[in-house]
Amino acid sequence: GSQRFRDMGQHWAGAFVDGLARDGLLTGFGDGTFRPNVAVTRAQFAAVVAASFRDRPVVRDAESFSDVAANFWGAQAISAAYRRGFLSGYPDGTLRPNQPITRIQALVALTNGLGFEPGRVDAIGIYRDRAQVPSYAVGALAAATQQRLVVNYPDALQVRPQEYATRAEVAALVYQGRVALGQAPMLSSPYIVRPDTTQPLFADLGSHWAVPFITALAQIHAVSGSPDGRFLPDQPMNRAQYAALITQAFHPTPQRPETAFRDVPPTFWGAAAIQTAYRGGFLSGFPDQTFGPDQALLRVQVWVSLIEGTPLGQTESVDLNILGRFADYTALPRYALRASAIATQANIIVPYPDRTKLRPNQVATRAEVCVAVYQTLVALDRLPAIALPEQRLG
Repeated sequence: GSQRFRDMGQHWAGAFVDGLARDGLLTGFGDGTFRPNVAVTRAQFAAVVAASFRDRPVVRDAESFSDVAANFWGAQAISAAYRRGFLSGYPDGTLRPNQPITRIQALVALTNGLGFEPGRVDAIGIYRDRAQVPSYAVGALAAATQQRLVVNYPDALQVRPQEYATRAEVAALVYQGRVALGQAPMLSSPYIVRPDTTQPLFADLGSHWAVPFITALAQIHAVSGSPDGRFLPDQPMNRAQYAALITQAFHPTPQRPETAFRDVPPTFWGAAAIQTAYRGGFLSGFPDQTFGPDQALLRVQVWVSLIEGTPLGQTESVDLNILGRFADYTALPRYALRASAIATQANIIVPYPDRTKLRPNQVATRAEVCVAVYQTLVALDRLPAIALPEQRLG
């Protein structure tokens, strides 16, 4: 339920509404209510998405709609939502701002505005009322399902596409959009539709100790496996693959200009991700102007990268004595002591199977990198904590 609005004490959407309200993205009414079951108009929907996704790129020029006067209360929000691809007008030049938006229209609008590619049609096979979904919306609903944008109450597998979207439903949808962009922490709710998970995500994980971390990153599209359906958790991760993971998991903000690396041609599959990770401060090149995209990462290099690339690196008080809990702490390079101490304090370093050994100079496996990245997202309050291996075993 909600802790902010008196008419949502036990409401299924309370946590979604509170999450947006906490960030100043929506408000209730003067009497302390939210009125969660009231239908949302197209103008009201525009106002919520315009406020919630201000950083989305402009994809088209402004348009004048014959039924949206310049002094209409929602004119600016409608313009912002339109230019960012969230809303479109009708062929007759109107926007119909006071018309309630249907659930499927809201899903299509959010999927388009967030730039998600149409998903596989079979993704909507889980919905019992899929025959009611208009053909134009199938790809968007599939993408929304795969991105976990869809929240259906009371039956998670009923889309009810033609029903008007309520204030609670729009809040849940928009909140999930922010989760998909890494701008809000995931919530636990039985009404968030999960893509068909009857098959394991990766065929070779079995009971691997890092399964929960790898699965969680895969579900937010931060990692993927090989074309044959395997993840190869105990294989090394090279610097280009790591840059791709960083880009997807953190969406780094540029801290420095681009640079050219002699061994990364513009046509290289990971060129864009390498620049993103470099500009975000997660990775640097070598003195000879190379990047070493195929070079394996050491465990200590992962820790340093994750601390230097995130606000965790700005930690003022760092106690190096915390490293004394590890029997092999003397193997740490001097340059990595501070970052390793911060990473230890933040639970980013998860020594497995021997919790007394850092093994800093060993090549990091794909599983180990995933665990460190996930734990960093937890430390930044972007993802919920997962029980660590020793906690699960204990």
